[in-house]
Amino acid sequence: MKRYIIYSLLLISSLPLFADDAMKVLDIAADRIRKAGDIEIEYKASIFSGATEKASATGTMWLRENQMKLDAEGITTWYDGKTRWCYVPTSNEVNIDEPSKKEMAAMNPYTFMGIYKKGFKMTVKETVLRGEAVYEVYLKARYAKMDVKEIYVDIRKSDYQPLCIRVRESNDWQRVSITNLKSNLKFENEFFTFPTNDYPNVLINDMR
Repeated sequence: MKRYIIYSLLLISSLPLFADDAMKVLDIAADRIRKAGDIEIEYKASIFSGATEKASATGTMWLRENQMKLDAEGITTWYDGKTRWCYVPTSNEVNIDEPSKKEMAAMNPYTFMGIYKKGFKMTVKETVLRGEAVYEVYLKARYAKMDVKEIYVDIRKSDYQPLCIRVRESNDWQRVSITNLKSNLKFENEFFTFPTNDYPNVLINDMR
């Protein structure tokens, strides 16, 4: 009987938890991110078709509310909440536009923090990622018309920091692995705008 009870407990602990538990994990993670202040993220982003990696890039991202700066594969992007500047050093030009919120959301690995409460069924299970105990939250779209079909979010149990986010919109998966994160930083507004004085001979391509 004792062996049966132990076996039953082990079996129960390995089963996925459900929506209330998943929502609780995401709520805690989202709240901690909101309270983290300005943050710096080092990451690797990849696109997969099945198990095949089609493309990948590493970079660093700086975030403050809806503002962003991104340095990826030598290309630097600034976004002040309305205007985006993208500097391409190989052609010494900066492209300027005003992207939609949806476009900018696709660049931000924390976008899921604003969308998970509506339109998704979700479960969570405990597992291990890169040697660390994590909650793996799985979100599946309730409606076929939704752009995002599936999301996996791996959240470290010790501090509720997201370590990996996988998103499927069509057939391909996008994965963002967060390799380092610094929080409670302080950036000035100018940090998220293109520093014109630093690029006196740049070719400006204004597409607004």
